[in-house]
Order: sequence, then structure tokens, then C-alpha cells
Amino acid sequence: MAAELPFPPPGRHPEPLGARWGDLARGAGLDPAAPALVALSGGADSVFLLHCAAQAPERPRLIAVHLDHGLRGAESDEDAQFCRELCARLDVPFVLRRLTLDPRPAGLEARAREARYDALVEEARKARIGTVLTGHHADDALETLLLRWARGSETAGLPGLRAQLVRGAENEGEVLVVRPLLQLRREELRTLLAERGVEWREDSSNASPRFARNRLRKGLLPRLSELGGPAALESLRGFARAVEEFEEHCASFTSGLAWQEPRHAAARATGAGRLPRAALRSLPSPLARRVLARLLAERTGSIPGRATLDRILAALSSERLLALALPGGWGLRASAEWLALDPPREPAAPEFERPLAPGSFVRLPCGRAIVCERSSASGEPPHEDWRAEISADALGLWPELHVRYPRPGDRFQALGAPGGKRLARFFQDQEIPAAERAQVPLVLHGERIVWVAGLRPAAAYAIGPTTLARLSLVLLHPEGAGGAPRHWRDGDFGAR
Repeated sequence: MAAELPFPPPGRHPEPLGARWGDLARGAGLDPAAPALVALSGGADSVFLLHCAAQAPERPRLIAVHLDHGLRGAESDEDAQFCRELCARLDVPFVLRRLTLDPRPAGLEARAREARYDALVEEARKARIGTVLTGHHADDALETLLLRWARGSETAGLPGLRAQLVRGAENEGEVLVVRPLLQLRREELRTLLAERGVEWREDSSNASPRFARNRLRKGLLPRLSELGGPAALESLRGFARAVEEFEEHCASFTSGLAWQEPRHAAARATGAGRLPRAALRSLPSPLARRVLARLLAERTGSIPGRATLDRILAALSSERLLALALPGGWGLRASAEWLALDPPREPAAPEFERPLAPGSFVRLPCGRAIVCERSSASGEPPHEDWRAEISADALGLWPELHVRYPRPGDRFQALGAPGGKRLARFFQDQEIPAAERAQVPLVLHGERIVWVAGLRPAAAYAIGPTTLARLSLVLLHPEGAGGAPRHWRDGDFGAR
């Protein structure tokens, strides 16, 4: 009989989660030492991710952001408090952002997702961090693949979640979203946390059958495992990887195709894009369908069904004109030369009129602004759409200007035009879509239009050889569309 040991054998102590951070980061194409913002929901995946990064031997500069959608009452408050206390224990700076969402079930998941990414990118920029980390794992990627397949997505939209994607406009500072956990399963993460006695929060909405992802997770995936055995789900993951590799190969032939800014983009309140229709018409149909699906997904966040894509391509190949409504309020138009994508229509501007004096600015309801300054420039005035220089001499004894939106009966004689015309006709000549003309701001002197912002100054206020004083008018755009700056001189447009 073996003698009893005087002391029980030491228990197995699992390695710290931080030991995994280097491999996880490098596997996702990320420098483990790079500063990062962690999207912290309080669920097992994001808690695991935060522990890995915060306990790394060479810990990067971190900040954790918790996004509260305010949809689950007291439970949301408890999640936020849990995340706050976790960050305090790990000595990670914590930020709580509260988001307001329309609670209607239709489209709620998509609205919440976009709001989350927008808020995370904004917080990353504030912290001067270029990387956002999210806790998406292998099961999330598989569920995304199956949902897209069930909704009839083109193969360009089938691949699941990518390890990296870029969010934000280049001129504002792009932010890289990285998903280091895509090679790990949901249960693997939970087991690793449980072994170390690490707690996490369970979101009660994950059990609600009103969300398609939950129905798939609770119903279809267990059934597939039952029918195909333990290897069934891994086979689906292999299929997803094969589709992604195939699409990357196809994309190499069309990577140069991208939306261009529309004509006079500075005059438009919202972003849009256009593409020479000949660029798509010259491609074989399968490749044209793929690139069209990619382009639409990049701008609208979704890919139309096969029938819609085929209808667009048929119009392009037969040189027909086209006007088509897309999900989310987007519109697609095919003219003789261009395929134009129009963003969702902005709400009608309220009756709006504000004074504009030199040294001041007017904030527009659409988020843009117009600045008026005295100019010390000389010589030929600039030719940018977003800026105009006018003769202050022509303002006479009443130099007050004001800003408003177009009204019925407005007339305008543009600089260089032989005579005046209805403003509506001028917009038509400038190819501003009818749905957007009410959002083009005007600068007026009395009842006379001085500048159709983003388009053209008036002939009557042109700089001439005898001009003694000038005013500079600048249209600022929060997205920098049409070359318009986001800021002017020392002022930050975003903070004005």
C-alpha cells in the first residue's frame, strides 16, 4: 500500500491569459505592442480579449470602451458597472458611451452595429489610437456566413468576418478594426475563463428568438451537428475560408474599381458616389456581378439580392437608363455615362435663415457650416467649388449677408453665364439630383444670390480689376466631401 503524501500535490495553475496575447495579435496581423482600444461588452469574448491584452508581459497602451444601447433597462446598467469594475482591477482606462437607438425590431441589429462602430472609431480618434479590438470569434464568423447565405447573398458577400477591416474616411484618420479571436470557438473562450475563475456577463437578449442570429444559434447549428456529426461545423468553416480565398482572387482583377466623388460633391449635404458604367460593362458578367456587390456593400452596408444585381447589369449591358431604389433608402441611377449611387434622402430642411457677417460662420442643419472672412488676397480668385471670393464693394451701403436654402422663384446668374435663369434650371445643368437640391445652401445679399455654395458665385459680385475689398466664403463639410475642409484656420470644425 502506497504511503500517503505528507502534503497533497500542488494543483495545476493555468498560464496567465496574457501569455497568449503575442500570438493572437500577430495571427491577426497586429503588432502586439501597438496601442489599442478594446470594445468591452462584458460578455465572455470581450472579457477574454481584455484580460489577454491587459496581462501581456509587454502590455500595450489600452483603453476600454463600453457601449450602452439603453435597451435592457437595469441589466444594461449592471453590465456597465461590471465593465467599470473590471477595468479598475486591470488598471485599464474606461469609457462609457450611451447610444440612443430606435427600438423597433426591424433592422435593429444593423442599426446597433453601425452605431457601435461609429462610436468606437470616434473614441479611438479622441484617444489618438489607430486600432480597435473586438471579441468576434469563430462561431460569430460561421453564423455570419450562414445568415448571409440564407438571405441570398452573392458569393462576394458570403465570407464571414475578416480579421481586419478599415473604418472611417481617410481624410479624418482611418481606424483599423482587428478581430484577434477569430480562430477560437465560443466554448473554448468560456472554458479558458472558467479555469481561471474569471467572470463575465450574459446578455439576456442573446436568448430572444426575435433575432435571426439567435434562432440560427439555438436551432440550425445544433441540428447541423446532429445531422453531420462533430465535423459538420468545421466543414462549414472550411467552406467559408475557401469562398474568402476565391473572392480575394477575383477582387485582384477589379481592385482598382471604386466609387468616385460625384460632380460638385461639395454642394451635396451627404456622401454619394459614381462609377463609369463602361467599367462594369466591359467585365464578364460573373466578375461584374461580384464587383458590383462589393461596391454596394462598401457604401450601403448590404448587398442586394441576385435578381436586383442582374437587373442592374442588364440595364448597363443594354445601355438603358435606370432608376432603382435600394434597401436603406439608397438609390441607384444609370445615366448615359455613369452609374450613380445616391444616399438616403435627408429630412427636409426647416425654414432656415441666419445672418452671416465677416468674421463669423453659420452652422447648417445638415451639419455643414459656411464661414465668412475678410480677404487680403489679390489677383485671380480661387476656383475651388468649396470656396468663393466676392467683391465687398458690390455690397454697397448694406453689406449684411444671410444664409438660407432654396425657395420657389429663386433666380441666379452664375459667374461666366450670359444671363440669369431659374435656380432650379441651374441645378439641373449642374447635375445636382432633384432630391438633393433643397439641401444646397445659398448666401444672399438682400434677395440676390451671391453664392450657390459648393457650385458657383454670382456674376454681379465678381472680383474685378478695380475691386478694393474682398470677402472670402468657405463651405466646411464634416466628411471633407468635394475637397471641402473640415476645419478653417485655427478652428476645428468638429468642435464648432
